[in-house]
Amino acid sequence: MKSPTATTTGTTTAMTLSAMTATMTMMTTAMTGTMMTTERRVGLTVQNRLTLAVAALSVVTLSVVGLILYTVESSNVSSRITASMAQEIGEMRTFSENGIDPQTGRPFTSVDEILSNFLAQNRPDEDEALFAFLTDGRVLYQGEPEGLLGGSKAFEEAVAHVAEKGGEISLTVGDVEYEGFVLPITGTEAGANTDTRAAPTDSTTRTKGVGEVAGGTAATNGLGAFVVVHNVSASQGDLVQIMQIYVVVALAAALLISGISSLLARRLLSPVTELRRTAQSISGGDLSSRLATKGHDDIAELGHTFNDMLDRLEAAFEAQRRFLDDVGHELRTPLTILGGHLETMNAEDVDDVEETRTMLLDETDRMGRLVEELLLLARARRPDFVRLAEVDLSGVVSDSLAKAKGLGDREWGLEVPETLSFRGDRQRLTQALLQLAANAVDHTEDGQRIVFGAGEDSESVHIWVRDEGKGVPDEIAEDIFDRFCRGSTDGAGFGLGLSIITAIAEAHEGTVVLDQTTVGAQFRMILPKGQK
Repeated sequence: MKSPTATTTGTTTAMTLSAMTATMTMMTTAMTGTMMTTERRVGLTVQNRLTLAVAALSVVTLSVVGLILYTVESSNVSSRITASMAQEIGEMRTFSENGIDPQTGRPFTSVDEILSNFLAQNRPDEDEALFAFLTDGRVLYQGEPEGLLGGSKAFEEAVAHVAEKGGEISLTVGDVEYEGFVLPITGTEAGANTDTRAAPTDSTTRTKGVGEVAGGTAATNGLGAFVVVHNVSASQGDLVQIMQIYVVVALAAALLISGISSLLARRLLSPVTELRRTAQSISGGDLSSRLATKGHDDIAELGHTFNDMLDRLEAAFEAQRRFLDDVGHELRTPLTILGGHLETMNAEDVDDVEETRTMLLDETDRMGRLVEELLLLARARRPDFVRLAEVDLSGVVSDSLAKAKGLGDREWGLEVPETLSFRGDRQRLTQALLQLAANAVDHTEDGQRIVFGAGEDSESVHIWVRDEGKGVPDEIAEDIFDRFCRGSTDGAGFGLGLSIITAIAEAHEGTVVLDQTTVGAQFRMILPKGQK
């Protein structure tokens, strides 16, 4: 007959189990939810921003280069114009000061003769014209055709304004800009007589290439003028044409650079794109995706780091799933036992209540130990599971042996060197040795030998526990380190001891192996030296 109290307690126990399972499921869902990402609308991509930035930088750079090029070349043009006019003026000064006609060898007799002879014997440079303002008002020219400057009142007025003292002139006729220099020529020049207003002789007859502009009024009172005029607009025209070509080439270069930068950006950022896609797949719960990394640059290092993070996440989630499976597997049976006994217990029977109470206390104690071991395995993934320090490994093994002697009446032995230092966690190593000792006691008889030992080689230290018991059956030798795998059906263990030992070894970046022995079994921890 079921008591109402027993029925209520059994129902409560079942509800507790359901609540624990639901809570664990919620924990898994919550942890997965932290990795979920909402789909965001992607605006301007990094590739596009890099391409635009490179394009803008290219345009700015080419513009600055073009501006500098234009400024330098414009200055060179101005310098060439100034040098050309200075050369003509210097030659005119030398010619007039000499006062001797190089063709006849006779002295010049008038200013007009000097001017007309010099004009006839010289050819102006490109975009340049030479003018001679004679004393009788006539204007001769060599170079630019008549009609541009020869008939310009502005030109004549500019020359007349500085004809007496000489100097630079600058004027614009139509859309054409001119610069020039006026050199006054007087009757006091070498060889010239004082009758500067005499009519031109045969020597003033113009030769081929010399033209005359009618109506000149610039030279009066025996004063002549030599004028060099340069067409600045024409000289600058070549520069303008060059700059136009430069602009076209610069634009083409900017487009080419932008295209190449876009391709390079796409290639360099492809790991980032793959990273985004992988992260999106992870948000769907798939932790198996990994990035394909190439090279040794920062992007490749980012890929390696991301893959390492995925490995840790996958291991953490796997450990969590295993933990939940283990808890569900191991707690279901004792909870069922508890519920069943509570439901069948007769509350009016004192002996039945006491028997059930003793059994329940034993089961709850066993469940407590199971939970502690499972929590220990769960904490093994945490970075603070072990606290490394320099320890005397020989002392650790000796102290562990002294504690293990209380586990059973066995013949205990010790095989350790006098000194053996190692950087590890003293408490965890002691815990592992005691767990190995407990396993050895469970599988040996009274008086059989159990040996604790330690040694080292060039790269690792070795810690072992060897017994002379039944040994490990060959059919479970490969699975003995798995959770809940037991060496036999005897004893009250859960099959988690070797899993805990393996977790401690792995926390020291080592491993645990089952050595081949003729008698009994030997479990050995191999821990690398140089733990940091």
